[in-house]
Amino acid sequence: MQRRDDSHDKGYGLGFEVRILLAKVNLLLEGIWRRGRLLFCLIGLFVGLSLLDLWAFATGWLHVLALILFGGAILYSLYKLGRHFPAPTRSRALRYLEGRNRLPHRPLQSLGAHSEAEKINNTPTSTMWRLYQKSLRRKLLGLKTGFPRLDMGIEDSYGVRAFVVLLLVAAFVVAGPRSTDRLYAAVTPSIGTPAIPVDVTAWITPPAYTGQAPILLTHSKSDDATVQTYIVPVQSSFIANVFGGERDAPILVIGDKREEFAVSDARNFQIQTTFDETTSLKIEKDGDVIANWQLTIIADEIPTVAFIDDPEVTERAAFKLQYQARDDYGVERIGGEITRDNGDGKIELILPTPGRGSKQVVSKSYHDLTAHPWAGLPVKLTLFAEDQIGQRGYSDAMTFTLPERKFTHPVARALIEQRKNLVNDPDGNKENVALVLQTLASLPDSVNNDVTVILALSTAKSILVNGTSRTAVDDVIEILWDTALRLENGDLSLAEAALRDAQEALMEALNNNASDAEIKRLVEELRAAMENFLQALAQQAPPMDEQAAGDPNSEDRLIESQDLQKLLDRIDQFARGGARDAARQLLSELQDIMENLKSAQARQPSDSQQAAQQMLNELGKLMQKQQELLDQTFRNSQGQQSKRGTQPGQQGQQSQNGTQPGQQGQQGQSGRGNLQDLAEVQEALRQMLGDLMGRLGADGEIPDALGRAERSMKNAREALEQGQGQSAMESESDALENLRQGTESLAQQMMQDGQGEGTQSAGPGRPGQGRDPLGRSTREESGQGRNAGNALMRGEGGGINKSRSIRDELQRRLSDPARSYLERDYLQRLLDIF
Repeated sequence: MQRRDDSHDKGYGLGFEVRILLAKVNLLLEGIWRRGRLLFCLIGLFVGLSLLDLWAFATGWLHVLALILFGGAILYSLYKLGRHFPAPTRSRALRYLEGRNRLPHRPLQSLGAHSEAEKINNTPTSTMWRLYQKSLRRKLLGLKTGFPRLDMGIEDSYGVRAFVVLLLVAAFVVAGPRSTDRLYAAVTPSIGTPAIPVDVTAWITPPAYTGQAPILLTHSKSDDATVQTYIVPVQSSFIANVFGGERDAPILVIGDKREEFAVSDARNFQIQTTFDETTSLKIEKDGDVIANWQLTIIADEIPTVAFIDDPEVTERAAFKLQYQARDDYGVERIGGEITRDNGDGKIELILPTPGRGSKQVVSKSYHDLTAHPWAGLPVKLTLFAEDQIGQRGYSDAMTFTLPERKFTHPVARALIEQRKNLVNDPDGNKENVALVLQTLASLPDSVNNDVTVILALSTAKSILVNGTSRTAVDDVIEILWDTALRLENGDLSLAEAALRDAQEALMEALNNNASDAEIKRLVEELRAAMENFLQALAQQAPPMDEQAAGDPNSEDRLIESQDLQKLLDRIDQFARGGARDAARQLLSELQDIMENLKSAQARQPSDSQQAAQQMLNELGKLMQKQQELLDQTFRNSQGQQSKRGTQPGQQGQQSQNGTQPGQQGQQGQSGRGNLQDLAEVQEALRQMLGDLMGRLGADGEIPDALGRAERSMKNAREALEQGQGQSAMESESDALENLRQGTESLAQQMMQDGQGEGTQSAGPGRPGQGRDPLGRSTREESGQGRNAGNALMRGEGGGINKSRSIRDELQRRLSDPARSYLERDYLQRLLDIF
């Protein structure tokens, strides 16, 4: 038999074999699809139920039982599938290709068959067989395998597979990105301990500078309209703790970003983050949304600051700034910048910021820039306010002339002139300034023979001659200023600067909530600086012969040194007692007083004022003697009652034993004798009051209360002469009360001299316009006069009336003769306090 060699024919060979292999694959898939419908339905049903997270609602043992049932069913379906499954042979593949390509008469099965005619060559039969085989190979041209036929209805008349496919599609859509987690949970049941319920605790902590309390978030487990919205400041901190559930870490979804919780232990998870913009928050655990919020972030506003009034120049050539600032969470710092249109550089001011962190600040400050080269020139002042995160807001620029000190001493004026020359042209004026300084240093009489001034001038001249740097010129400018101040005011300027520094240090400590020990130390420093300033100010007062010509009714207010000390004591008490706002207010009032303080002129009071003062003093002494007389009358009456209370039994025995009644008369005589002495004292006091009323009648109107007091004294004298102690005490009490009322009426009449206003001065009080006969101011304007200071020291202006009411009530009770001696002594000690 000869070998067939027909591999060169087109359509027969490797391509044909590949088509046969593909046909076998299609037969295999179609066989599995037809006979394995139960397997597919079981697997699809299990996957679909798992994606829908049905197992989360089943207990651990029920979950295990379901897995066993599904597993057994799948194994049975595999057994049933493989038991009668036909193998995809070559002959079946050829028939599959013939049927798919609609080839009649089984040409592919005949192709390649063997015939007996092939054994004999060169015969018509063999030739015919080869031609037949060649015609069959032509049918391979365009042979197609196609895709396997997996119709839903094949071997499934009820369409169960269609239902399973639909279930899988819907389950994958519902599960979404959590599909893998749910499939894993389906094959890993929890056996034994039941799953711990998931608990979420979350809160928002606003930044510390806002002063807001943390916000506890209540959560919703769904994405519906019940999601709560919270409004929080920017840079707020979000903290969440999740407890329970499976071991997988929860996920925090911030908008489109996802962050995983940190694992604290097997069941606890925590996360912390901050937010800068509005966003939504979700927490996912074990494939579910367990919490959902919406956060609206509020940006921190820029603080605002503005002038309350134009800068005011004080008596000491400083300028006063009044300003207010606002911020949504609190002002941290307030300052100012002074510039010039055509000048380089700027002056930075640090302004007091009461109660740092306050949302609204209204304050004032004093600044002495007379030593600056810009003094006397127009400048621009801009205020700025800064919040606690560094945002700064600016006010509108204000143009004003920077105050400059006016010097009256001729040498001081010359030094200031040379100082200006150095500031304007240091290089061109150095030699001329050095020559002027040398000339002034050689004239000690012109500088009051002050060795310190002479040495300062010589030092400044040497620095100018030998120095070559700009620093040397700056040093000379400072020396000239200090020397001019010494010539003008002596030690007053140094004391003034020390006073301002002490005030600023105490104000800064109050603003920064310093410790009580620090406050006490700064108060003592301010007290010492204030004493030094007042002493230096007193040395600047004119001589007595010049003072005598002053107006005794000047409108200038007099501030006594002890009043300032009391005000400072009150500041200390408020500050160390926790009332820092009240302490700052009092310190601000003290600054107002000291900045506008000028030397007091110790004027001699007029004759009428001296007479009024003497009358008030005499009335005070008269009231004291009347009080002593009332106390003596009370003690005598108590002694007689004590003796009478111990003698009734004795008197009865003496009467039975023949005692004469005349002895009792002698005892009564003795009592009347003691009261008779007191009657003489009462008459002497009445005569003193009459003499005083006579002098008052000559100069003006006599208060009615003094007339009633004179009549009460007369009744008391008559009662004492008759030995009626109880009646005498009642009249003496009326006389004492009328004396008190008459004294107050007299003082009020003498205070009706005028209601002027003026500059505050330091010195002893003197009666005059706007003052009472004791030299105290009668005004109660804010921050002006003694009464305002006293009212502030008590905390409120109504404290003055309250103190007076208490004193009057004590006086009334003390005048009541029915009260015991111990009670009257206690009332007297209370009255001494008021």
